[in-house]
Order: sequence, then structure tokens, then C-alpha cells
Amino acid sequence: MGAIIAVIVIALVVALVALTVPMVVLAQRREQRRLEDLAAWANSIGWTAYAGSVEVPWTARLPGANPRGVRCLFTGIHRELPVSVAEYTYQSTHTTYVNGQSQVTTDTHDFVACVVHLPYTYPGIEVSSRGSGSRMWRWLNGPDHTEVGIDEFDKEFRVRSTHPETVRSVIGPALVRTHLAGMAPNWSLHGSDLVVYWQGRMEPARVLPALDSVIRIANLLGH
Repeated sequence: MGAIIAVIVIALVVALVALTVPMVVLAQRREQRRLEDLAAWANSIGWTAYAGSVEVPWTARLPGANPRGVRCLFTGIHRELPVSVAEYTYQSTHTTYVNGQSQVTTDTHDFVACVVHLPYTYPGIEVSSRGSGSRMWRWLNGPDHTEVGIDEFDKEFRVRSTHPETVRSVIGPALVRTHLAGMAPNWSLHGSDLVVYWQGRMEPARVLPALDSVIRIANLLGH
């Protein structure tokens, strides 16, 4: 009886492997075609495509800060400014315990980053929408030392900077109005790299409008 069960188990394992391997190969081929299609799109608008993992300094400001996380990178000129667009990924793990046994689960997180490379440099600065926790913290502790001094903006957005004294000279009334009108995404600026990112895979139809929003921010810095 035991031998029969063993044979059945082995047969099931073999069948599972036989089904899994073709599915993995098919998924890999689909992913390769997807990346090739993205590269073809980039080339069609005169950009340069870089396949595989490419190290760039601004991944340090993306979630996970994975220096080898760029899956594909495209560079070119958009509205007379040098730009980079990348698909970026990182993995996180968490451990759960069931009946005294640990189980490690790995999750993959995908993002798209749009970067405008400015002709001048700035100290580090970041603008992000406040969540409920940030709003509560501000209500309990008072204004942050990096606020711009416009209450409507400061209630809705949090500014972080390595040089707080420069915040109000970088984020002026025009940029504040653009944020309040919902026409500017969260962004970060360090040196000459102005970065915007969102979660998901790259869709060509979304890239150029996203870059337009980044360039809108670039044109309003200091205004």
C-alpha cells in the first residue's frame, strides 16, 4: 500500500513539473516580448533603450532603494530637456509562523520612474501628499520647519528637505497653486534629477503625459 501511495505522489509531482515548466517558459517569452515592444516604442520616438539591469543614482530615492532594480531604461529628449524613464522593481519578504514553523513570503513590487535631468542643481527636496497620520502629527505637534507658509498647501502636502532654509525659495506661489489644483504629482529633487514615480508596469501611453507633469514642476521651481 505504501509503495502505491509513493508511486502516486511521484506521478503527481512529475505531472506538476510537466505543467509548470511550459507555463514558466511562456511567461518568460511574454515578458521578453513586452520589453522588446517597449524598446521599439522608445526607438520610434528617437530615444535610446537599455536592456537589463542598469545602475542609476536616483534609484536610491525609489521605494526599496534597490540599486539593481532597473528592469529597462529609456533615455532621450522631451520638450528640450534630457529625460530618463525606467521600469523598476524590488522585492520584500515577510515571515509568518504557522504551528511553530516559519514561512517566508516574497513579494515583488513594480514601479515606473520618470526623471527630468535639469541644467542646474538643487539641495534635496521632496513633496508628497499628506496621509491621515501626517495630518494628525501636524495637528498635534504644529507646523513642520520645512513648510512653505501657505496654510492650505501645508495642510495637504508634506515637504522634506536636506536644507530647510531653501524650501520657500524653491516652492513658490505658482508651484503651490499647481499642486492645489491637482496638476502636480508627488516629486523629489536631488542635485539635477527631478523624479516622479508610480506603482505598476510601464505603459507608453502614460509616459509622455507623466513627463509633461514633471517638466511642469521643473518650469515652476522657484516661482
